[in-house]
Amino acid sequence: MARAFDRVFLQFLDTSGSRSRAQDHFFDRIADSCRLDRDKASHYASASMPAGAVDEWFKASKLPRKKDLQIALCLNASMLSRAHSEKNLEPVVTERMFRQADLLVRAAEVFGDEGPLWMTKPHPLLDGKSPAEYATNEFGGEKVRAILNAIEHGGVV
Repeated sequence: MARAFDRVFLQFLDTSGSRSRAQDHFFDRIADSCRLDRDKASHYASASMPAGAVDEWFKASKLPRKKDLQIALCLNASMLSRAHSEKNLEPVVTERMFRQADLLVRAAEVFGDEGPLWMTKPHPLLDGKSPAEYATNEFGGEKVRAILNAIEHGGVV
């Protein structure tokens, strides 16, 4: 899943000024897991991505429904249907795409193929919201990350 997100970000963000393409990626493999390169994500999070990137991001996410995509990225259906594929989205959408991609990769590490589905189900520790909905800002993202870590390691949330 991390490689699929790498392809989306590399395709739609201008990374031409960075190091060589062969080494360019947003997720680093560390032991048996992948972690978002937060320095690189921070650099690109303020960049606008074309609306066409959303469809490719959705495919990479393996989220079960388009509605889950809209919730995760705080996009409404009418905005997506009106947006021309080359029209740039607000930079905040790019930041959300990085955060949600990071959490989806983490959920897949914890739950396997069921990770994207787990991100869409209401959770009692998240005020009954789904992890994707709760993580629409960095504070919510940190709580979702803490829950995933606790589940994986058997700790208390």
